[in-house]
Amino acid sequence: MRHQVRLSTVAAWAAVATLAIAACGATETPAPTGGADPSVGDSSSATPVEPVKIDEEKWFREVRLEDWTTHGGDPSVMNTVLHRIQKATGKRENPEWFDTVTKPGAGNWITEWTTVAEETLGKADAAQSSGDSRTARNQYREASVYFTVAAYPQHRETEREADAYRMAKDAYEKAARLGDWDFERLQVPFEGGTLEAFLHLPEGDGPFPVLITSGGIDWAKTEFAETFEQHLAPAGIAMVSIDNSGFGDSQDWPADRPDTDRLYSAVVDVVRADQRLDAKRIGAMGQSYGGNTVGRLAFTDERVKAVVALCPPVHEALNAGTEFIESLTPQPRAALAARYDVPVEDTERLAELARKASLVNQGFVGKVQTDTPILAMTTSDDPFATGGDLKRLADSSTQGEVKITKGTGHCPLAKDRNPIAADWLKHNL
Repeated sequence: MRHQVRLSTVAAWAAVATLAIAACGATETPAPTGGADPSVGDSSSATPVEPVKIDEEKWFREVRLEDWTTHGGDPSVMNTVLHRIQKATGKRENPEWFDTVTKPGAGNWITEWTTVAEETLGKADAAQSSGDSRTARNQYREASVYFTVAAYPQHRETEREADAYRMAKDAYEKAARLGDWDFERLQVPFEGGTLEAFLHLPEGDGPFPVLITSGGIDWAKTEFAETFEQHLAPAGIAMVSIDNSGFGDSQDWPADRPDTDRLYSAVVDVVRADQRLDAKRIGAMGQSYGGNTVGRLAFTDERVKAVVALCPPVHEALNAGTEFIESLTPQPRAALAARYDVPVEDTERLAELARKASLVNQGFVGKVQTDTPILAMTTSDDPFATGGDLKRLADSSTQGEVKITKGTGHCPLAKDRNPIAADWLKHNL
């Protein structure tokens, strides 16, 4: 990753910058093979293209192909979309970044991903009409992935981003309703408004233990289907997914306050009133900035009985100040600024809010002991959620544990972390 460069103590601050799982590895990563000729309108054409090599210095966004594939994206289709964006000739906001074509149309990030999403959605509708529910379900899920990527990282908070995300949620719901479990959208009363959450129930008779989960600053609630289907549902655990503070459907509540865990507590209120869910077996999980959120929750809400903090920036990264803010790569800094509702140029304010988010500075980690079991997890060389940070968090629980996974850089991939988290939750919920 371009923002994984070790830059002394200050480099740790980049946890705030990434704040969501990133596709890690070499500087240049070949995109999956396959795909269609970018000159052909139908992105599913069989005409092959050369695999796109992802030189991350030439993209504004972090291209997370492996995670998007895990979520249900087709590697050949995604390769084709990236090829179209890379080869586009339209005017770019920054000529050095392929994915900054300004005008809607050929090569524009939102346009290209929305186009392939709509094509896939059409195929899903056709499959559903013909009675092929299995194919329809997979294609609705695939369409949801592409719509989610179209909106990603939702840093400008424009109408086009909002439209793409709305379509992502609609396609996600269609896929979920064709699955072997119950799904519904929850409307959670919160601070004078309504917070939307996704409820997933496994097969069988409840009440079920339930996990409330969110991502960081750019990981949407439409990206947790695999977590539930493959890992939680088989264990009989329900799941409620939400967008973390300042992002997606939680945009009205910026992360400029350190108590982002209050969103989780509002969901806990609703969960405890639902007879299908076990009010005494509520867990919480969050990744990157969401890991910081649930880390705080372990100290503030005793109704939550187990916490999984994935690659959480606990203190070192958040406390580093303006020096690293100024060296953040473009997408993380833009997304962070959007979540904080602060101009991206306001380095001092960004650093101030980051320091306030430190669980040490807030008087929790290292100063208060919680009986809530905590699993703190990341890779062996995460420069943002450091080993010292994870140990601090785990040591602040009477039942704390640190788990180091496969992979490198900030946050393990979904396929590496989910089995570990699910197994731990089975024993702690």
